[in-house]
Amino acid sequence: ASRCAKVRSSDVAVLELERPGSNARHRISEEIARAISEDKAEAIVLGCAGMADLAHSLSEEHGVPVLDGVVCAVTLAESLFKVGLKTSKIGGYAAPRGKRFAGMFAPLSPAG
Repeated sequence: ASRCAKVRSSDVAVLELERPGSNARHRISEEIARAISEDKAEAIVLGCAGMADLAHSLSEEHGVPVLDGVVCAVTLAESLFKVGLKTSKIGGYAAPRGKRFAGMFAPLSPAG
């Protein structure tokens, strides 16, 4: 959070991105320009998967990295898989302690 300059909204509905003649791309571009000039943003993260196809052209237009969150998330997941990392089994991700079942399920209880 200390490196996040600001969270901004372009007030563009997802369906506007698909509507011919809408000025959705222009409004997103204007918001990026404001983020760069007013907030001194050095990179932009798009907040909607529907904007993914705009990332490259907006990056070229504004001269800063424009990140598509979906591509970033998938690439991170692929990288974690490739290096063999697994979820920790201690702390918050530890398996819950066994407990006795009651009633008709009592004979199936895993806890001794």
